[in-house]
Amino acid sequence: MITLDLQTFQQCRQGGSITGVIYIELETEAYPETGWSDFPVIILSGWAEALMEMPARREVLWRFMDGPHRLTLTRVAGGGSPGALPYELLETRLLEAMQRVVAYCDSRAMAAPDLEVLRANLLRLQANQTVQGTTASRSAPILMRPSGVADSRR
Repeated sequence: MITLDLQTFQQCRQGGSITGVIYIELETEAYPETGWSDFPVIILSGWAEALMEMPARREVLWRFMDGPHRLTLTRVAGGGSPGALPYELLETRLLEAMQRVVAYCDSRAMAAPDLEVLRANLLRLQANQTVQGTTASRSAPILMRPSGVADSRR
């Protein structure tokens, strides 16, 4: 689902933004595309913030930094929809991706304000997971679909 290529992660200067390959494997395609290079630390942090809003909202956006690419995540009522994912699976995959990025950046002595925000959001998402338990809004399936301007051709 969330695909990272940690070997591509680089930081031009100490304290600067970290770039690398990050994209989403959807049912039928890679989005925005296979090998998409962007700002994974910032992106994952934003996705965590959006996902933490999901139990209270019907729909949230997962944005990429480079270009108009984004995914709309919609809570599906009434038993789901083809291609919908359980909220818990989505949350687990995001937590795993965040943990991998933090560990990799730490192992390479990368430091940046964005990395500290990611680290804080990782802790918040983990705490949120524990507190929320298995409420109905957390068990509802989530449909993920591309919704960027450039994706109107799809």
